[in-house]
Amino acid sequence: MKRKIIFLSVLLLFGVYLAFAQQSISVSGVVTDAADGSPLIGVSVTVKGTNRGTITDIQGRYRLETRQGAVLVYTYVGMKKQEITVRNQVINVLLEAEALMLDEVVTIGYGTARKSDLSGASVTVGENVLKSSVIANLDQALQGRVAGVTAVTTSGQPGSAVSIRVRGQGTINASAEPLYVIDGVPVGGGSNSGASFGLGDALGNGSNSAISVMSTINPADIISMEVLKDASATAIYGSRASNGVILITTKRGKAGEAKFNYEGLYGYQRQAKRLDIMNLREFAEYSNSMAGETAGRDVRDEFRDPSLLGNGTNWQDAIFQIAPMQSHTVSASGGNDLAKYFISGSYLGQEGTVIGTTFDRIAFRTNLDAQLKKWLKLGVNINYSNTNERLGLVDSDEGIMRIALLSTPDVPIYDIDGNYTSISREGVASRINPIAKALDEDNILKRSYLNGNIFADITLMKGLTLHSDIAVSISGSDAERFRPTATYGSWQRLINSNSRQHNQGLFWQLKNYLTYDLTFDLHKLNVMAGQEMMESNWEYQSISATNLPDNSIHNPALGADPKIGYGFGSSAMASVFTRANYSYNEKYYGTYTFRYDASSNFGPLNRWAPFHSFAASWRFTNEDFMQDANYIVSNGKLRIGWGQTGNQEIGGYAWGASISKMETGLGVGYRQSNIANPRIQWEKQEQVNVGLDLGLFNDRITIVIDAYDKTSRNMLMPLQLPSYMGTRGNVSSALAPPRGNYGTINNKGLEITLGAHLVNNKDFSWDSDLQLSFNKNTLVGLDGTSNAFLEGYGQWTDVVSRSGIGESLYNFYGYRVEGIYKDLNDIKSWATAEKYPEDGKSFSRTNTVYPGDLKFKDISGPDGKPDGKITEHDRTFIGSPLPLFTYGFNNTLRYRNIDLTVFVNGTYGNKVLNYVSRNLTNMESLWDNQLAVVTDRARLEPIDPAKTYPRTNSTGAEVNNWFDDIDNVRVANTGASVPRAIQNDPNDNNRLSDRYIEDGSYLRLKNLIVGYTFQPSVLKRLHLTNLRVYANVQNLFTLTSYSGFDPEIGVSTASPNVYGLDNGRYPSPQIYTVGLNLSF
Repeated sequence: MKRKIIFLSVLLLFGVYLAFAQQSISVSGVVTDAADGSPLIGVSVTVKGTNRGTITDIQGRYRLETRQGAVLVYTYVGMKKQEITVRNQVINVLLEAEALMLDEVVTIGYGTARKSDLSGASVTVGENVLKSSVIANLDQALQGRVAGVTAVTTSGQPGSAVSIRVRGQGTINASAEPLYVIDGVPVGGGSNSGASFGLGDALGNGSNSAISVMSTINPADIISMEVLKDASATAIYGSRASNGVILITTKRGKAGEAKFNYEGLYGYQRQAKRLDIMNLREFAEYSNSMAGETAGRDVRDEFRDPSLLGNGTNWQDAIFQIAPMQSHTVSASGGNDLAKYFISGSYLGQEGTVIGTTFDRIAFRTNLDAQLKKWLKLGVNINYSNTNERLGLVDSDEGIMRIALLSTPDVPIYDIDGNYTSISREGVASRINPIAKALDEDNILKRSYLNGNIFADITLMKGLTLHSDIAVSISGSDAERFRPTATYGSWQRLINSNSRQHNQGLFWQLKNYLTYDLTFDLHKLNVMAGQEMMESNWEYQSISATNLPDNSIHNPALGADPKIGYGFGSSAMASVFTRANYSYNEKYYGTYTFRYDASSNFGPLNRWAPFHSFAASWRFTNEDFMQDANYIVSNGKLRIGWGQTGNQEIGGYAWGASISKMETGLGVGYRQSNIANPRIQWEKQEQVNVGLDLGLFNDRITIVIDAYDKTSRNMLMPLQLPSYMGTRGNVSSALAPPRGNYGTINNKGLEITLGAHLVNNKDFSWDSDLQLSFNKNTLVGLDGTSNAFLEGYGQWTDVVSRSGIGESLYNFYGYRVEGIYKDLNDIKSWATAEKYPEDGKSFSRTNTVYPGDLKFKDISGPDGKPDGKITEHDRTFIGSPLPLFTYGFNNTLRYRNIDLTVFVNGTYGNKVLNYVSRNLTNMESLWDNQLAVVTDRARLEPIDPAKTYPRTNSTGAEVNNWFDDIDNVRVANTGASVPRAIQNDPNDNNRLSDRYIEDGSYLRLKNLIVGYTFQPSVLKRLHLTNLRVYANVQNLFTLTSYSGFDPEIGVSTASPNVYGLDNGRYPSPQIYTVGLNLSF
């Protein structure tokens, strides 16, 4: 019996074993990074509900015994967790980066921190965002991506600068761009004027142009950008942080075998929109009607029968082109626990959609990290870039765009011999052929940058680390401007000219700071203290001449009367700073920051300035009373912060007086250039921020809300002095007024960021995020100056904007149009026009106000009340270029190996001054083309066609035609909004008014990307670790009511106090690209 029991037991155990063996299987596979296909080392793979598991090896491989139907859980720091049911023996997994991770380590000023520990307002822009746009500049990636950040391209020119404003415009004449810090080294952002490089007014007369410092950096080398927005986050940078700080981190090597990566794209660009300009047939009809309406000119013989004519020359098609572009980046990275490396080389070549503009860049980067001892880490970052640009003057009265739009369709581009042509007209000088101007005139800029830093991290004791860093940047540029002798039909330039300028600069920085980390019980403390010093030196040499021997000789030394220029300057800073972060039980957080700066940009009396900040936060979801609600509110944090920052960007020695050379009738003399002000001090800003972070349903939905109040005081700007002080007039002889601290600006705003993982399963995922930014800007005061406003100019002395106290900055300033005078009674019953006849009756079609002219609103008079007269007192604010809010909405969808990204951005509530349309609708010359809308202009007709002429009208004037008889003239089309056609425009219908102010709101499909990532089985056969192909369309369409080329209008290239003015801005192009990313 005993033997039977033993036998049955063995048989039972064997059956159980067989049953288990039939269910148990060995699962293996490879876990890779979904972003680039690289293998992930150390991924945890566990069987859900058990303690069985393993981790991936150096090649991302794993093997695990489990059973059919079990659930495997894949987790990795910084990646989204995945759960997969076992149905096959081979399971390859792609892990995606987590958009918002509480334990994510982010870059902060002078160190790093867990995102969960931060109390300030900051946003991370990851590598996936950078790769989703075709960009030449890093700052272009911020458009619509970060709540509270407004990014507007200065121009659609290749490599163009982007104007970045963090939480509104906080200053006037000092730089308003944020501080960029790349791997701990500060870099200037925004745009530079063409004059500063030696191109004179070739790119406009203002302090802004399309030239960008950031275009020298390859975006493919960047792993992330951290945007610090509130003062509690930026105060650690003190005097340079009032406009926000953008921390840029470049790629570094990871331990593992060598990994090679190639990223390439090829595409083309085009301008999809054309303005409705008259073609030849329409222009002939317009010319014929104008001849009768204006001065009784005879109809041109060639226009007598417009039906026989074709379309003529399309000058828009002539200046726009299909422009190719290409980009290639090759990189290698790898290393081991002791040494890691990242090396890259790249090339970008981009032609512009406006002929004659190009941008090329070559860049190389090397980042090295070495763990020399357990207590010593050494790192080296080196970057070299070289750019070559051919720039064009587009946005200006003398720009290619305006010249092309005004060129008439009856003038061909080339004459019968293939030469550029131009035709002179009666009483009008020839206009230069815009194609010849774009292609024959040279504005060349070549730049080179070599920068790098060496740093060491020394662990002095447990928790105490010393970081020492020395950085050097060497820059150089060569600019050339050449104007050839030329004959284009009847247009001539008899003397050529050539100018060249070489700029060179040297920047160095030395910083040292100690960091101490201490954890005891439930307390965490991080303290940092350090010092920093830096110096920047620059100089330039220039030479210019005219009448060179030949157009092929570009050497000013061989021209007539060569002129030599030279200049130099420097600025320096010294600083000490400290920061303390404290947290208790992952619930309560506090931060204090202090910085003490000295800048040589200020005189000895006010060289030093302190900056403080405080911030605190409370993670209420870690409280006991919230535990029952954690399945709904998985993360909740309240934040509050206050801080001070400064602005010192006024240039070196602006506080002192300099001298300049001046040509006089008695020879060369020297004069004082400006009035000194040794008491000028820092522009200081204070900001309060309140924020709320929410994560719902295990962070499937995330919400970040921030409200802020930011006030900038002691604005750095020139003092407005009376003309008898000699501070106005010709700039070559005027005495520049002193710089001082004269104003206050306030910005209040609300920022909302919503994120959602809408769907997330094995085959399909859908992620969305939305950014909304509201900002209200107010000029609070202009202390120390007699003026109550700041003026901005459209071109030369044409006032187009006025920033008044109590109003937002950059408000457009002009007249309000109330309609069109229909007849004499309408003129008499309205406020008296400026060109109303003095005797009240001698109306003249060519010299006084007349039916068909615009009637302007009587708003004010000398005493501030309507006075029944239209005068300059009736000018008022007619619109703001600043939007009520901006937004960005991104959707990323993945189905198995296919991904789709759709990103839209836009603005709402901003106005645009269509400045170029003033010339395209003024009808002042028969030799200018116009917008087709002028065909709907106010047309005059006789009230009584039966009247005979000549006769004496009611004013006592002898008139020969009905259209000269004020008693017998009225507007036929009373609903017209375009005034009558008259060459000398006596009523000044062309004056700045709300007629040219348009709604600039827009919604733009910024990016549409479709990609395919090849499966591991294919990669294995190709000996690759990742292969992705994609197609990207940028700026596919724009929904807007703006009638110009592009509603995205930012800073003016003509005046620093103007925003949103379109004087023929280079439009942003549509870009179609195909790309390839592969790794092995």
